Amino acid sequence: MFASRKIARAFVWGLVFAAGTLLAGGAAFADKIYLKDGRVLEGKVVREGKGFVFFKVKTGSVESEQFFGAADFTKIDRDDPAPKTDENLKKEEDVKKSDAKKDESKHTGATRVAILNFGCPSEWQGKYGDMVGLQVNADSFHRAVPLLEKDHTDVVVIRVKSGGGALSELAKFHEVFEKEYKPKFRTVAWIESAISAAAMSPWVIEEMYFYPQGNIGACTGWHGDLVAVKGVQLEMILNQMEKVSLLGKKDPRIMRAMQIMEPLSVDFDENGEVHWRQDEFGQILLNKSKNVYTMSASEAVKTKFAKGIAATPEELAKVMGLQEVEWVGQAATDLIDKNIKDTDGVEKQFRSIYDKYRLAIDLAQQLQDKERRGIELSKAKKLLAEMEQRMKINPNLPGFIGVPPAFFEQQHELIRKLQQLP
Repeated sequence: MFASRKIARAFVWGLVFAAGTLLAGGAAFADKIYLKDGRVLEGKVVREGKGFVFFKVKTGSVESEQFFGAADFTKIDRDDPAPKTDENLKKEEDVKKSDAKKDESKHTGATRVAILNFGCPSEWQGKYGDMVGLQVNADSFHRAVPLLEKDHTDVVVIRVKSGGGALSELAKFHEVFEKEYKPKFRTVAWIESAISAAAMSPWVIEEMYFYPQGNIGACTGWHGDLVAVKGVQLEMILNQMEKVSLLGKKDPRIMRAMQIMEPLSVDFDENGEVHWRQDEFGQILLNKSKNVYTMSASEAVKTKFAKGIAATPEELAKVMGLQEVEWVGQAATDLIDKNIKDTDGVEKQFRSIYDKYRLAIDLAQQLQDKERRGIELSKAKKLLAEMEQRMKINPNLPGFIGVPPAFFEQQHELIRKLQQLP
């Protein structure tokens, strides 16, 4: 299954996603955070840094970790005399690692911010592909985490510009962002253009910002020859994204209007709070029932879906409330950018080899002369092995060019039968 402006031709499975598995483990709940809206939450400070705090709250048997910026609360009462601030965490690390003191001395006191590219930013001028599951994959973001930690990163900005891709990659991204990024860093999404799978992949991130012309949505699923996903397949992805919306602190009705033709509007109460409606009768109409919704930057800010708009990293830091910033994480950024470029090259190689294979195997099937047929089958066998080798780099490759899951098994059997002909 794919959802993209560059529609692929094969349905890729792997949509089952259990939101419950992403929730954090147990902790002693003895701290209190006083929110500016009047609420007082009891829980546990998991981690805090300059201008933010991660606070774990338990409701019944369910634990959830929530992010609050400095503008969201007035004070915190702690049961732990040594709260898990960035400073204290680093001191603990110094005790455990003899070489950490040298690394720690490099910290200037400014908030350390890294920017990771989810897709290809505009300045790359379309030189590389940006498909989720192909050039943009969760494994590269997983491998970047140790590099970010080594650089003592405080904030990670996921800069999104992608036209979509494989829906099978969604659950992998949700798990990486929920379990590896959000507990360790203040993780935010900065949206330049997030279409379909590129909108759904970072949906689990609560804190979002937009470029001035940013947009997010158009999450219709497709498979085969531009056939829209229906029935059970559609219900699976709708259910998956409803769970992810709750993890990302977003009203599920927003994503639903982006996936299928559902209306969407909002009301504002006397306190300025936003109330989302799955109809056309709110104070602000965002989407009519005959359309699939794509949210603009102005709509995102107006409805408080996003916290602000920024055109440059410096503007983003200011909108995020960061007073002093040190840009870090170059090794992690380079790793992800290199992955985009490398996998883009592999995809082009795979397509070229596939085309050559089809020519060789088609010719072999037409030839009556056994010797000439054998020459073409030898070429085809070698090309098939080259495709299988590239499959090890990215298993999603065949789906992006319409190769069915059983393709390799079928082709090996075809070559065997052709070799046995007289």
